[in-house]
Amino acid sequence: MSWKDLYSEVKKRKMEALDKKDVVQAVEKHGKILAVNGRYEKPKKVIEHMYASLKNVIREKEMMKEDLSQYDVVLIGCPGSDIPYASHPKVRDFVMNGGWLITTDWALRSIIENIFPGYIRWNQAKTADAVVACQIIEPNHPFLDGVLTEIQQSKWQKQTAKNTKKSEFRWWLETRSFPIQIVNHQAVRVLIGSWEIQNKWGESPVLVEFDYGKKGGRIIHMISHTHLQKGGAKGKYASALILTNILDEKVSQKMGISKKQPTGYVADWQQSQPQQQSYQHPLEEQWVSPPPQTNYLTPTTEGSGLTQTSQIVEVDVNSSNFSFANNCIYCGYDFTEYSGKIYTCQSCKALYHENCINSQINEGICKNCSRILLW
Repeated sequence: MSWKDLYSEVKKRKMEALDKKDVVQAVEKHGKILAVNGRYEKPKKVIEHMYASLKNVIREKEMMKEDLSQYDVVLIGCPGSDIPYASHPKVRDFVMNGGWLITTDWALRSIIENIFPGYIRWNQAKTADAVVACQIIEPNHPFLDGVLTEIQQSKWQKQTAKNTKKSEFRWWLETRSFPIQIVNHQAVRVLIGSWEIQNKWGESPVLVEFDYGKKGGRIIHMISHTHLQKGGAKGKYASALILTNILDEKVSQKMGISKKQPTGYVADWQQSQPQQQSYQHPLEEQWVSPPPQTNYLTPTTEGSGLTQTSQIVEVDVNSSNFSFANNCIYCGYDFTEYSGKIYTCQSCKALYHENCINSQINEGICKNCSRILLW
């Protein structure tokens, strides 16, 4: 299936099956996207087939003369290093004033780490040329609206590798793609991950996003590229849904278009299936209080002699015994720029960020001393 046919299919499905006709029409009339070519990213292949009122593709060196304020979304393709350094303040101001920025692969280092430090970074590993299975972590996030249900349709299952689960799609990593390491766990939301990337190159995120500034600016970053030549039809379709969903959401917010209550599919390839469109806040935002202890997973003690427990205690950061330079045992990062609560294992004194202790508690034991953790 060509890119033209693929994006035509996406538009048709959104209007007929996902009940987003009003959103699609609003984007066609008001949506504006700018794509910046990279040496390894050729966004023109996909941007020219998106539905939008303005779709411009420029070279890196043309950034200096481009008025970014006229766009809703700007996509900077890998590697991003050929964009003049003098343009970096323009990019930052665009996001600070409410614009949305999409970056891919090596732009993690050249754009994100340079202009928007402290959120995500390259973990210094480099992937092989590989196609990996991806898992959708936040299916109800607006950027993933309809993706999970769509990729499970029989049409795409017939075009999927046998070792891919029904709820997964495959993503192409080019040689030396940059794994995404989360720095600010409080701010960054991981929407799609991959256990294969985690196991082979140390980090699982595939698609992440975070807010920036006080005017609704947002940054979206993905490993690999938008054109995904080797990702297979199912992966390309998921990519097209995600890219158009980002512009959909931006225009919906700008135009004040409210989300409709889910009504199920209007049309389908074979049979009707319900589609949930409500957006649930990411887990990080739900961790207001510790989960009930009945949800904890108690590790097996057979043959290990593990019988001890340890209390989770909130750290007094004003204590002379605490230093913000200490590292979290879960993620490995210090607490220098962290403003949330900090917890410790009472037995071994291992430290955790609040979201890290909530992640570790699902394992049931302290990452350092393996005692059963109790609130």
